[in-house]
Amino acid sequence: MLQVYYVRTAFFLLFFGLFSQGAAAQRAGGLATLRGTVYATATGEVLIGATVVVPATQQGVATGLDGTFQLRGLAPGPLVVQVRNLGYAPQTQTLTLAPGQTATLSFRLAASGQELKEVTVTGQADRESDASVRRSEQKADNVLNIISAKAIELSPDVTVGNVVQRASGVSIVRNSSGDGQYAIIRGIDPRYNYTLVNGVKIPSPDPKNRYAPLDIFPAELLERLEVVKALTPSMEGDAIGGALNLVMKSAPDHLVAVATAAGGYSDIFGQRPYAGFSSGGLAPQSPGETHPAGYVAQPGDFASQQLNYSSQKAPVNSLFNLTLGNRTKDGKLGLLVAGSLQNTYRGSDRLYYHPLGQPKPEPANTFTFDEVQRLEFSTLQNRLGLHAKLDFVPNARHRIGLYSLWTRLDDTQHRHLVSNDLGIGGDVPTTERSRFQRQQIWSETLQGDHDLGTRLHFNWSAVYGRATYATPDLTSIGTVRATAANTQQGTFVQSSSHLWQRSLDQDVAGYANLTYHATTNLELMAGGLLRNKDRSNFYDYYNLTAATTGTGTNNRQPLTTYDQARFTFNNTFDGQPKTTDGNNYTATERITDAYVQAKLLLAERLQLLGGVRVENTNQHYDSQAPATVVGRSGTISYLDVLPSVHAKYLLSEHQNLRLSYFKSISRPALFELVPATSSYDTDNDILQSGNPYLKHTQAHNLDLRFEHYGPANSQLLTGVFYKRIDNAIEYTFAQVSNNTFYYTPTNPAGTATNFGAELQFIKYLHNWGLTGNYTYTHSSITTTKRVYYRAADGSLTTADVGQPTAEFPTPPTQTRPLQGQSNHIGNLTLLYRSEAQGFNAQVAAVYTGRRIAVVSPYKDLDQWQRATTQLDFSAEKRLHPHLTAFVKVTNLLNTPTVLEVLQSPTGGTLSLPEQSASQNFLVQRDVYYRTYLLGLRYRLN
Repeated sequence: MLQVYYVRTAFFLLFFGLFSQGAAAQRAGGLATLRGTVYATATGEVLIGATVVVPATQQGVATGLDGTFQLRGLAPGPLVVQVRNLGYAPQTQTLTLAPGQTATLSFRLAASGQELKEVTVTGQADRESDASVRRSEQKADNVLNIISAKAIELSPDVTVGNVVQRASGVSIVRNSSGDGQYAIIRGIDPRYNYTLVNGVKIPSPDPKNRYAPLDIFPAELLERLEVVKALTPSMEGDAIGGALNLVMKSAPDHLVAVATAAGGYSDIFGQRPYAGFSSGGLAPQSPGETHPAGYVAQPGDFASQQLNYSSQKAPVNSLFNLTLGNRTKDGKLGLLVAGSLQNTYRGSDRLYYHPLGQPKPEPANTFTFDEVQRLEFSTLQNRLGLHAKLDFVPNARHRIGLYSLWTRLDDTQHRHLVSNDLGIGGDVPTTERSRFQRQQIWSETLQGDHDLGTRLHFNWSAVYGRATYATPDLTSIGTVRATAANTQQGTFVQSSSHLWQRSLDQDVAGYANLTYHATTNLELMAGGLLRNKDRSNFYDYYNLTAATTGTGTNNRQPLTTYDQARFTFNNTFDGQPKTTDGNNYTATERITDAYVQAKLLLAERLQLLGGVRVENTNQHYDSQAPATVVGRSGTISYLDVLPSVHAKYLLSEHQNLRLSYFKSISRPALFELVPATSSYDTDNDILQSGNPYLKHTQAHNLDLRFEHYGPANSQLLTGVFYKRIDNAIEYTFAQVSNNTFYYTPTNPAGTATNFGAELQFIKYLHNWGLTGNYTYTHSSITTTKRVYYRAADGSLTTADVGQPTAEFPTPPTQTRPLQGQSNHIGNLTLLYRSEAQGFNAQVAAVYTGRRIAVVSPYKDLDQWQRATTQLDFSAEKRLHPHLTAFVKVTNLLNTPTVLEVLQSPTGGTLSLPEQSASQNFLVQRDVYYRTYLLGLRYRLN
C-alpha cells in the first residue's frame, strides 16, 4: 500500500542520521571506557551537546539528550578530560584508568557570561529551550502545559493551529483545507477557551465566534505556547476548558539573527490540478454601498473575472521567516523584530450526503438525504505575521515594554460542487464558488513593571486591539447538466449570487495589578481591568437567475464560459441592498473586573494561592432586522463572583502535588445573540441563526495533578479533573418549517459534567527520546429530543417537547457527550538527536477519538466524527555552524476526516459511495493528502 511506503520512508529518514555514524568499533582488549554526565552549576540541569574531549588524543564526543557521554577505546593510565560548552567556562579533570575499566565522571559548568551591574536580562535562547519551559511548569502557581520554541521549530508544524494539537489534552477542529483552526481543551468546545498574546486577550476576526482562529498565527513568531488549564484570580474568568497564551519572541541580551526559507507542495495537487482565480479585481463594496440610497442593482454591476479559473499542476508552496534582535551595551534597551510570510496551496476532496431536515419515519428517525455532493476545494493561503518587541530597562526597579503584533491571513478559495451524484439520471447541478477572505489582527500593548519599594510592586498594561474580517463579492454560479432523454441536452446556466460581508471587533483595555510582599512567605495581590469592545457586521447579498429569451421547458441558457453567463433579477427586492437583514448589526460589550489574591508558603513545602474575582458584563446590540422580529435589539447584564484556590505541595525538590478549584464562565458571542437567519456556513451552505434568549455559561472546575521533573528534562505528569457546567451552549438544528432548519446556539436543559484523567511523559536516553501524552475524557448531558415515527394508528407523528403522544407521553430524552468531546486523545513522538552530527529527526503521531461534530434535534441522529490517527515527520541536519537544512512532512497516512450517523446503511443505500453494511452511515468524508516542505535556516546567536 502507498501508506505503508510513506511510513517506511519516514522511518528510513529517521534512522539514516543514526547509521551514518557507521558501526561502532569494537573495544580492543585492555582499553578503558569513560562515562559521565555534564550539568550546569546554576540550575543543576544537564547540558545537551556539550563537547567532551581528551586533548592528548583529540578523542571527543558530544553529550546526548540526557546530558550523558561515553568515550570508548581509551588507553590505560593518566588521562586529562576537558568539557566545553558555549556560554560556559570550560572545565578539566584528571584521572587514572586501569585496563578494561569503565570509569565515571561528572562535570558541573559555570556560566561564563558577565552580569550587568544594575540590570538583569533573561536571554531569549534560554526562554525558548525545553529546559526553560520545564522549569516554568514546575514553578507555576497553577496547572499548565508549555511547548517551547525549540520544540515548535523541530516539529512538523508551521502554524499555531497545528502546534497546539501536540499539547496534552488538546485536540483541534480543522478547516476545509485540513489545517488546525480551533482548539478543544479537555473535550471542551473552542467557545469555552480564550486566546492571549503575551498574557493579554486579543479580539477575534471570526465573524461569528468570540474565539480567535489559530491558523492565522505563524508558529515561527512564538517563544513558547502555554496551555493554561486552571485559572487564578488574576486571570480573566471566561474560560472553562482553558486559555492559550501565545508568548511572542523576546528582546535578547545579544545579537540574534535567524532567517528561514523553504519550499514544498501539497500532494493533493499531484492527484488533480489546483483550480484558482485572481482576487485582484474584486469590488470591495457592494452596489448598495457605491450608489445612493434606494438604488436597485443591475446585472452589469457585478464583476465576473473571479469566474475565470486557471489550473496548475503541483503549485509550489513557500515560506520565509526573519528574526532580528539585539540589546544596547548597557543592557537598557532591547529590540526584537520578527516576520513570517507563508504562501501555501492547500485543498481537499469532500463527499457529502446533504441531510433532509426531517428523517424517515420507518423505522423511526432514520437518516435520510436529498442528494449526494462531491466537492473539490482549492485554496491559496497567504499568511503574514509581524511582531516587534521593545523593552526599556532604565534601572533594576523599572521596566517598560511595547509589544506590537500584526497578522493577516488571506484565503483565496475555489469550491467546485457537483450534486445529485446518484447515478440515476436526470439533471446534475454544478456550483462554482469563488471566495476571497481576509482576516487581520492588530494588537498594541504598552506595559510597565515598577518596584515601588522593597515590598511593593506595580504593573500595568494599556491595550488596543483590532480584528477585521472581509469577504468582498463572494460569487457563486450554478449550472445544470441535463441527462434525461425528454429534455434539452447540454449544460445550462441556472443562477448566480454575490455576497459582501465585513466585520470589526475592536478592544480598548486597561489592566492594573498591585503586589505587596508582606513577608517572605506571604504575597498579597489586587487589581482589575476595564475593557470596551465594539463589534459591527455588514452583510449584503444579491440573487440572480439566468437570462432567457423564450418560453417552454427547453428554453434554457447554454453554458459557454462562466464569465460570459447572462443574468437577471426575478424581482426588485433581489436587486436592493438588504437594509432590513439582521446580519447588519452593531454591538458593544463592557467588562469591568476586580480581584484580590493571596499566596502563602507554609513550612517551606505547602503553597496556597487563593482569592476571588468579580466580573461585571454589560452587552448591547442593535440589528437591522424588521421591527416585528423579537429580539432585534437587546441589552444583557450579569455579575459573576468567581472564587478560586490552588494548593501546591512540594513532595521533594523535583516533585509537586497540585490541587485546584476555580469557578469560571463563558459568554455568548455577540453574533449569537442577534436573531439573523440568512448567514450561510461557508462549506455546506447551512442556514444559521442567532438566539436572543441565549444565557451565559457557568462552571465549577477541579484539578488534581502529580508532577515529577527528572534529570535531562524528563517529566512525568499525571492527574484528574472534573467540571460541572450550567447553561452549556451548543449548536443544534432548530426547525422552523417542515423541511427548513437553522443551525442555532441553544442552552440544552440540564447540567453537563465533564471529567477525565491526563498522563504526560518525556524520557531521553542518550540520543533517543520518547515523548507523549494521553487524556481520557468523559462528559455527559441529557437533553430533550424529537422522534418522528409512524404511530400505531398509522399516522406520521412527531414526539417533542409540548407534544405528548401515546407512545411518548413525556418528551423523549437522550444522554450524550458534549459537542466536540473525545473519550481518548493521545500524542506519541519518537525522536533522535545527535548534537555531534547536528542531526535531529522525529516521527509524531496524534490520535483523536470519536466525537460529536453536529448535534441533531432528533434522537440518535447526531453526526459523529470518526476517530483519526495522523502521522507526521520532520528532520533537520546542520550543514554549517550557522546553517541547517530541514524537512517537514505532514499527514503521512493521508488520514481523512469522516462524519457519520450511528445507523447502519440498509437497502438501496448500501450501493451508494462509501457506504458499507459493516459501518455507520457516512455523511461526510474529507481527504487532504500529504504536504511536504524542504528548507534552510540560518542562525546567528
